[in-house]
Amino acid sequence: MTEAQVRQALARISARPSSEWTSSLEQAFPGDPVMRQQALIWLHADQHAIESDDDPPVLGGAAQQRYELSVRLDSGGTASVWQAFDRKLGRNVAIKVFHDQGESEAIEQVIAEAQAASDLISDHVVRVLDVHDDDRQPYIVMELVGEHDPERGEIVLGMAASSSAPGDPDEVARWVMQVARGVHDAHLRNVFHRDLKPQNVLITPISRRARVADFGLAVSGASERVGQPAMTLLKPGPAGPVSVRGTPEYMAPEQAQGLPLALDPRATTDRAVLVAVDVWGLGAIAYDLLAGEPPWQGTDELAAWEAAASGGAPVRLVRTRDGERIPRRLRRIIEKAMAVDPRARYASAAQVAHELEAYLARRPTTQDRSRAVKIGLWCRRNPQLAMTALVAVALTVLAMATHLTVTRLRADRMRLRAEVAETTAEQERLTRSVAQERSELEATQGKLSVARTNLAALERSIEEDRRSYETLAQAKEKALRDANTATRRLVEELEDAKRDQLAAEQARATYEQLSGETKREAERATKERDRIRKDRDAARAERDAMQRERDAIQNERDALLVARDAAISERERLAAKLREVQEVLARSSRM
Repeated sequence: MTEAQVRQALARISARPSSEWTSSLEQAFPGDPVMRQQALIWLHADQHAIESDDDPPVLGGAAQQRYELSVRLDSGGTASVWQAFDRKLGRNVAIKVFHDQGESEAIEQVIAEAQAASDLISDHVVRVLDVHDDDRQPYIVMELVGEHDPERGEIVLGMAASSSAPGDPDEVARWVMQVARGVHDAHLRNVFHRDLKPQNVLITPISRRARVADFGLAVSGASERVGQPAMTLLKPGPAGPVSVRGTPEYMAPEQAQGLPLALDPRATTDRAVLVAVDVWGLGAIAYDLLAGEPPWQGTDELAAWEAAASGGAPVRLVRTRDGERIPRRLRRIIEKAMAVDPRARYASAAQVAHELEAYLARRPTTQDRSRAVKIGLWCRRNPQLAMTALVAVALTVLAMATHLTVTRLRADRMRLRAEVAETTAEQERLTRSVAQERSELEATQGKLSVARTNLAALERSIEEDRRSYETLAQAKEKALRDANTATRRLVEELEDAKRDQLAAEQARATYEQLSGETKREAERATKERDRIRKDRDAARAERDAMQRERDAIQNERDALLVARDAAISERERLAAKLREVQEVLARSSRM
């Protein structure tokens, strides 16, 4: 069935009484028990999502006498959370009351995990105080997260991290660090969350500290988004059936692809799998709080689950939801925690906490291997020492620069003295050289006068040669044009001869067909044809002679061009020689 057909079938079944849902699902999905189980969860989630009855549930028995339920704090597909007053201990608590869905096995597993987490005591975990596993109305009593506001004079309840906008990336790092410590404390007690997301992290209203809620309740952790419970799905795998449990938008890739039904926290391999899933969840919380959206996107939870199970990586973090650039050191910590390969992630939640603690304290993390980064972080941690060291280095550099300057000035003074003595000797040498150059210049001037006379005569000769060449070239070009005209005329005559020959041949054929009397006319036509051929051969010989004459004229013109180029080169050489003599005269005049 397509997705649209599944939705239509569920819409028809949801209109019937809940008592008929099981039989209707068997008819709609006869060969798919996994689909029937998942559809039943969806139907119950939709039913509780649209209920608007705010009356507190009845716990029954001694619990009804002990706990007074007042305000519903949260509601999801499988449970609702109420603020209650414990009359026996005289304090406020939070009670998660599970809806009666008939899913006894799932509720039993939730209750078992809550019992395992009940002895978990951590400053970063919402403690489980009591567990009631009555089949009629199971519930869990938890610590109520809140702080006393001295200005308002009352207890202010904490809010989920998804509703408490962090002030900056550092506050996100601090929250995730505290959550990582709580998760590590739980791992030490062999309790694993498997559904970490901002909705399961509570922020105290005044101290702004983060605490993990719903520990170990990934099967049905309450969500602030009504109708979006944690996903539970069984499907076949290569080594047997596997389960997909958690919230699709925040699932680790291997969690979305399916984990074995039984994982033993005491076994090294299974424990590593569970730790890797929670480490991914820590990175997913940081991703959502910074980007303002979960790592996996989709139009619904099935699309988000498919994106998570595809094996690809989420969109890379660069900026926060407000457009602020996320520090590169924090991005690298989150990217390592959310590595697609579980082996590439941090080995424990404690390592994530240590990394974030180092980031907040401006100490190098395991991702900071650059010496420049480590020096920069040390300077930010110790600004006074860094400033003192900077001043000391500056003074040392200034003293060394002063010493080097004095040494350089002394060397420059000695060098200038040597240069003055050398310049004086050079000036005397130049004076003697000038006198000698003057005598040579006078002799050169005489030679220059003769060269100028020769150059003028050569220029006149070149000009006469140029005019002669131009006249000859014009005559040759005219002869070539005449030859071309005669050749075209001869070709036309040859074409006329060909046409006459064709007419003669046609006439001969006609004469032969008519009668034998036309033989004499044919002989005359033959003689005429022979004469035409002779004329054509003569015309061809004349054309070839004209062609040879044109080629001779072309060769003669090329020879004249070569002679002109040689004359121009000789003139340029003489001009360059004249410029050199003029430069010598100019230098002699300045001296």
